[in-house]
Amino acid sequence: MTRDEAKTRLERYTGLRLEVRIRLERLATLQQMDREQPSPCGSRSEEYAREIAPIAQANRREMAEIEAAVAALSDPLEREVLRLRYLKPSKDPRTGKRSIRHTAWKDISAVLLGNAREDGVRACLRFHGNALSHLADSWPEP
Repeated sequence: MTRDEAKTRLERYTGLRLEVRIRLERLATLQQMDREQPSPCGSRSEEYAREIAPIAQANRREMAEIEAAVAALSDPLEREVLRLRYLKPSKDPRTGKRSIRHTAWKDISAVLLGNAREDGVRACLRFHGNALSHLADSWPEP
């Protein structure tokens, strides 16, 4: 696997997590609707739950594979850079709400190195590049 392929696979994590969250929220809404207004045709939530179960399971399985690959890296700084960049949901700086965007490099630098200066960002980018190389070497082809 190349570094770019490893990066692309890491970038999928956010979308997988988002899809699972949205589908489970939709299921909760349908369950609430079923309780408040039962349908004579059957449970809307049960039908939707059957529909999304294989999708959610596949997404969770891929997310677990990504998490395991990151956890298997030997360097703790490389693990943490990837965790902060790809696996941990970032927050919108204006609203404080969860965002689907990757955590900014200056924020990663502030967490890891205690500063958001350019030299800290460069160091985080170096850790990131090394982590992608190590991940690409160890990750089996999909």
